[in-house]
Amino acid sequence: MGHIEATGWIAIYAAVVSTCAFALNFRTWIENRPLVHLSLMVDGMIVSPGSGVEEKDLTILTVTNRGRAPTMITNMVIFEMNSWWQRLRIRPEKSFVVANPQMAGYPPNVPGDLEPNKKWTGFARPRRDLLPDWPHHRYWVGVYVSHRDRPYLIRLPKTKPGPPENSKSV
Repeated sequence: MGHIEATGWIAIYAAVVSTCAFALNFRTWIENRPLVHLSLMVDGMIVSPGSGVEEKDLTILTVTNRGRAPTMITNMVIFEMNSWWQRLRIRPEKSFVVANPQMAGYPPNVPGDLEPNKKWTGFARPRRDLLPDWPHHRYWVGVYVSHRDRPYLIRLPKTKPGPPENSKSV
């Protein structure tokens, strides 16, 4: 066992170079796709200067494209999922499409183009007849985008106890 001939060293060098080239191509492929990030605000409100509060009890979803490629937001959804198995399979107990996720009086924003380093904001006005225990930790809010078959989802945070009985609200 001892000595490696010149052809052996050339084969080892070629294997290392081809592995590095594959890793570089894989990294480029990962970086050049849309990278969607979601953030959620529960119990949001819209306040205008002069006129006060316009809308209350909103769920506001902000979608940011942190990638290098554009994508299109096709739908905003609300899912009720009670187990991790439902979440894994995307088989919700109940599912809802937010048909008009824009501010009141504004033109529709779905479908909407989401360029790299841009934000899209969707507003959900929960209906108490369909979602009696909204907001609850088993609900997920998300968006469907054009480059992926599965939705991007974010879970509603656990509810905290409300303000004291005698406190004033806006």
